[in-house]
Amino acid sequence: MTEFRRNELVNFIQNGAKSPPPVFVGRQDIIEDILDKSRHAFKRGGAAPGNTIIIQGAPGAGKTSILTEVSQRETQEENAPRIVVVTNDEIMNRRPEVMTAIAVAASKPKNEWFTALKTKGTDLGQRIGNVSFLSFSADFAQITQQRDPVDLYTLARMIPSDKWVHPVILAIDEAQRFEETRNSPPARFLQSIHDANQVSLPLTLLFAGLSDTQYRVNEMGITNGIAALTVDVLNGQEQTQVIDGFCTYFGVDVGSQRKTLHTFFESTDGWPRHIFWAQQALAEILFQPEVNGNLDRITDWAIAEQRRDQFRIGYYEDRRSLALKRSKKLVGAVMKTVDLYNNRGTKIDFPDIGDKIEYFTKQFKSCGRGWRVPESFGSGESGIDRYIEHLIHQGALVEDVWSDTYRCPIPSFQSHLIERAGFTPVETAELEQKLAADLPDNNDGYEP
Repeated sequence: MTEFRRNELVNFIQNGAKSPPPVFVGRQDIIEDILDKSRHAFKRGGAAPGNTIIIQGAPGAGKTSILTEVSQRETQEENAPRIVVVTNDEIMNRRPEVMTAIAVAASKPKNEWFTALKTKGTDLGQRIGNVSFLSFSADFAQITQQRDPVDLYTLARMIPSDKWVHPVILAIDEAQRFEETRNSPPARFLQSIHDANQVSLPLTLLFAGLSDTQYRVNEMGITNGIAALTVDVLNGQEQTQVIDGFCTYFGVDVGSQRKTLHTFFESTDGWPRHIFWAQQALAEILFQPEVNGNLDRITDWAIAEQRRDQFRIGYYEDRRSLALKRSKKLVGAVMKTVDLYNNRGTKIDFPDIGDKIEYFTKQFKSCGRGWRVPESFGSGESGIDRYIEHLIHQGALVEDVWSDTYRCPIPSFQSHLIERAGFTPVETAELEQKLAADLPDNNDGYEP
């Protein structure tokens, strides 16, 4: 039997949300799409126009984990793709340094490059491995002194495409935060990579963000040829692989508890972030001296279940921003609406949700502030649009791009928001009567 890796489990517990998943499962088609685009750009000597990928999904779907997995993959491939992960703020304010990072990743040998540039909450000049990124600034002085960071000719002069040892993937995490116009310097910089109309380099552009990321990217003038990929829940087989992989990685003795173990993870809905928190809860029990990595020694699974649920509810409450709390009944009404429409197989798009919100705010305005769109979003149709966008950013809504309908991505989160609404019996009856009366009788082809 594999030895129980107690120290690794302790690190997993202590690092909490900062811990990477102990085992990465699924998303292989997405990862291969990313790597194949990058490899193809290298083989042809430069990326074709439109060499851009978007990964989008609700919070906790595992988008950042995909970037991390791509960066950490060990491969014997001679010219393996390398990934530079930056934030939208760095694209807006530190483009010369980002270009330097691309140059380093494309040209430096393995012991002098980084597999990913994770910069959220840190500095671009941090030491990665044994090499300080900014120590290369002297080698690439022309880049840092350029007048216009949009000009990729500077990068091409320093390292022509035929001198690239590795193709590079420039990945932008949390890309839904972009609010740039198509003529802004950051947008023009990204357009020049996407369009490959100035110079063609083995460079693939990757955006990772929430379900409105494609809209944000399109608003910056990046449109043609984009591959938009959606991440969602893990299927049953993938969930089993995650659970079994967790036990194998930490050397957990499952004993006779396999069925109980898998039942323990059922409440996660297959959502990667919830699976992670369930792993954290289980790890706390396995760490106890009387258990010491043996599931048969767990005398009370209710303790682990309670801790698991605390993690999940805590995550839900973090997603309930002040705006969602102030408009809790309006949020609950939207959740009831999309739930009913999806259960009936009827589409409900962005304008439909806006119409429902406008009705709810007028119909229930005498029932308290919980039915109002917060003033911070503005008034009228534009205020409602911004409010719906906020629901998307908080994970309450996600667009199914294939069927042009909206839904709440996590059933248990939807139930949580409805419960937190605190509807009175009168409000519940009136709301359900209104929804039933307005719901179209015909099924317009959407399969939930």
